[in-house]
Amino acid sequence: MSMPTPPPSSRTRRSRASSQRGWWLLALGAGIFTSTGGTALALSRSATEPAAAPLSSPPGELRAQVLALLDAAQGPIREEQWRRLGTQAVPILSAVVTDNSSVPSRRSRAIASLALVDPTQGARSIQEVLDDTHAPADVRVSAAQALAQCMGVEAIGLLAARLADREDPVREAVALTLGRLGGQQARQVLEERLPVEERPLVREALQRGLTLAEP
Repeated sequence: MSMPTPPPSSRTRRSRASSQRGWWLLALGAGIFTSTGGTALALSRSATEPAAAPLSSPPGELRAQVLALLDAAQGPIREEQWRRLGTQAVPILSAVVTDNSSVPSRRSRAIASLALVDPTQGARSIQEVLDDTHAPADVRVSAAQALAQCMGVEAIGLLAARLADREDPVREAVALTLGRLGGQQARQVLEERLPVEERPLVREALQRGLTLAEP
């Protein structure tokens, strides 16, 4: 009989969370997370290039700038464009994220952008969308991915609850996201869900998640 694995120390959890946040930020820059329109947010500024100071804009002008970035044509949005707007863009992005009347593609891009601009403040709005069963499935998929970027392994418990979601695409996205986060806790929730999941595509995502979560 195998002995139970002791829970990781708080120091270890903090280290894992920091590492995972870095992974999701890198993944976002590589274009792993894309909006409904297929446009990725790219981290194109080099590590040696100094960050530009945020610009202060009148409220009306700032909103216009944010919406223009969200509605940009095909092509990557450079991180530096959001960095120049700074955290003053957070309230506008949060409003778009939670606006059920907004176009789904705009909401998905706002979710990814919010996770990039201010993960700490953005996590609450992003979680609200993930838990909103009336929101479009593709928007909630973006929310699942972005929540992991914002919170790292601390998001596992919140994501695990959505493995029983009524929407197949949401369950698939959550399974893969948990796998990318990795760790014993993620493996456990994936293993617990697999025997009761009936949809073939979701079962496949759960199995892929377990593979990704391998040490």
